[in-house]
Amino acid sequence: MPSTGPAAPPLYESAPLTIPRTGASMTLMELAGASGLGEDELGELERFGLLVGRRVGSNVYYDEDALLVANLAAGFMRYGVEARHLRMYKVAAEREATFFEQVVMPMLKQRNPQARRQAGDTLSELSRLGQSLRSAMLRQALRQYIEGA
Repeated sequence: MPSTGPAAPPLYESAPLTIPRTGASMTLMELAGASGLGEDELGELERFGLLVGRRVGSNVYYDEDALLVANLAAGFMRYGVEARHLRMYKVAAEREATFFEQVVMPMLKQRNPQARRQAGDTLSELSRLGQSLRSAMLRQALRQYIEGA
């Protein structure tokens, strides 16, 4: 039986805009323990806008998104990548979000529940498409290293 070659990568990844909410609320010290990063490293992530906490009185608390960012940053840091290098991901995400906002703004201006649901569904779909397109572009850009490995 002839080989059909490698399977095509899936067009859609899981819902990139959805993260299970656990009600996590961690201090910087707790976030450091959970992520394996030091408070100085977390401070650098915060300084470059990658890590965002919620101020309650005199304390700052971090949620699931912050833990995910800290864990991902820790993975990069194992390869010598510093917080300042990761800023490009934040900038790219902000630009993508602005573009998506332009697409869904007409739906949101309708101010009815069905249009809001449609806007949410559209954002999820655009996000999945964007994630798949970024992966494809990255594969193309790194093909010489991937295929030569």
